[in-house]
Amino acid sequence: MTQIAKRDKKIAMMTTAVVCVVCVIVAFIIVLNAVIIPNGKYRDAIALLDAGNIVEAYEALVALNGYKDSADRADAAFCKYEVEQLKAAKAGDYVLFGTYEQDNDNANGKENIEWLVLEVKEGKALIISKHALDCRPYNTLWGKVTWANSTIRKWLNDTFLHTAFSSAERAMIADKIVRPAKNPKRSTDPGNATTDKVFLLSIDEVNQYFSSDEARKCVPTAYAIASGADTSTKGGAATCWWWLRSPGHFQNGAALVYYDGEVSCTGANVDEATVCVRPALWINLDS
Repeated sequence: MTQIAKRDKKIAMMTTAVVCVVCVIVAFIIVLNAVIIPNGKYRDAIALLDAGNIVEAYEALVALNGYKDSADRADAAFCKYEVEQLKAAKAGDYVLFGTYEQDNDNANGKENIEWLVLEVKEGKALIISKHALDCRPYNTLWGKVTWANSTIRKWLNDTFLHTAFSSAERAMIADKIVRPAKNPKRSTDPGNATTDKVFLLSIDEVNQYFSSDEARKCVPTAYAIASGADTSTKGGAATCWWWLRSPGHFQNGAALVYYDGEVSCTGANVDEATVCVRPALWINLDS
């Protein structure tokens, strides 16, 4: 065998060895990322679950992106997760509770609803959706209406309630006596008190819980926009009008919050179909 042939054979053998080493390294990295690391994180998540650290366990299971049965375990832990984060929440925090179509893509299912905590007292938390979740008229027909006989109240406490929340979640929502919400600038009839699970804030409440127009600005979901929400992009993200339960200056109108966060006591006609909905509700934290 010539020197050149020996050299070529040696190079070929070294190349083969290098390729083998590289293949082993690549295979190890694949196994490491696909099995070893996820399996370790999975064991850690289950340990958190067994220890009762529900919030951390849920977040760790979701981060596993369906590894083994992590998705099923995350679903099973979600209701407990909601309870634990709510119990730890204070005014100004955001929490997850329930699900609703938001990205306007029905193929990927409903999305978790994010809520702003407005108040925590006496074992209950008052929350309002961070985003405007839907776009609906205050009442389907134009005419003299109060919160008590409005179609939006019926929709919130029937269709929305059963669409957005499981039976376990509905059991956590308090039955709240919703008192008549007067218009501070007019003597329009606010109607009678009602008992509701889901409601809209009044003029007084939205001024109480939101300190400024900026804080009252609301961005609608893609689903709400597709449902007819009118939006304004002045000053940044698209914002919308959203209903309050107080009557407007006239009995055929209802108060609302403008694009820029200003509270409108004048309001809009109750059959206006471009105004959005930000549901509010009280959660029992001792459930």
